[in-house]
Amino acid sequence: MNGLGHATPSYGPAARSAGYAARPPGCASWPEARDAQSRKWLPYAETGTAQSHRLFCLPFAGGGASSFMGLRRNAPAWLDVQPVQLPGRESRTAEPPLRSVEDVVTALVEALRPWLDRPFALLGYSLGARIARALILRLRREDLPLPHILFLAAHRAPNAPSRRPPLHMLPSDAFWARLASYNGTPSEVLANQELRDLLEPMLRADFEMAEGAMPAATPLPCPVVAFAGTEDPFAGPQDMAGWALETRGDFELVTVEGAHFFLRTNARCFMDHVFSRAARRLLPQPVAA
Repeated sequence: MNGLGHATPSYGPAARSAGYAARPPGCASWPEARDAQSRKWLPYAETGTAQSHRLFCLPFAGGGASSFMGLRRNAPAWLDVQPVQLPGRESRTAEPPLRSVEDVVTALVEALRPWLDRPFALLGYSLGARIARALILRLRREDLPLPHILFLAAHRAPNAPSRRPPLHMLPSDAFWARLASYNGTPSEVLANQELRDLLEPMLRADFEMAEGAMPAATPLPCPVVAFAGTEDPFAGPQDMAGWALETRGDFELVTVEGAHFFLRTNARCFMDHVFSRAARRLLPQPVAA
């Protein structure tokens, strides 16, 4: 099997017994649909993988699929980590960025549809948390498979006030000065005018999504684990506790040493938390004697 091959994959009895069909509804031609709809959005996806479960990862503002390569490389053998690539960055730099969460979700549902064939989880980091919430609501509305667990990181709950002044409408110099103060933009980007000019439209579009209102919605149907950086000025533990009101399932708030980008600065701790909780929710647990 090579890359996005064309052999029909085989799915284990655990996935089938949980109601994950070999061909999800609305997918007329399985291999062709995977290629056409998913190649751009899931740049590391391959057919015929042996993993029994999946974790789809949605990035922070300005982030791309490569932001989650640590998770992908260190994942347990049973977990297929699939970072999502939004338009306007990395392998999709030539495409115009999307400016609304709903537009992202509309396209993403179609890209993911053929890959919802086995139990899965979602991870949304900062802006990605907004997208993940909206994605689950859309999956539920379209009667598609739902995640067994949702991981949210570094994003305040919908009922928490924003601690960050709006960014996406600032003049260019002020925009970059503010970004620099967040300590999330590489120094080589800040020092290179050509790179800044290339990235600014995508970054503005991402922050436009990140700074919009989060509409009220019925509680999510899955358990939620929220990760908060102990020193995060925008989404600390007190800002993320309100996610408990957004789910009908269990809720857990986990603190991770670090500021907003603990995904980078405390990666091993964050990965261990994600993998251990994913195993608890996705894998069969031994029955006590």
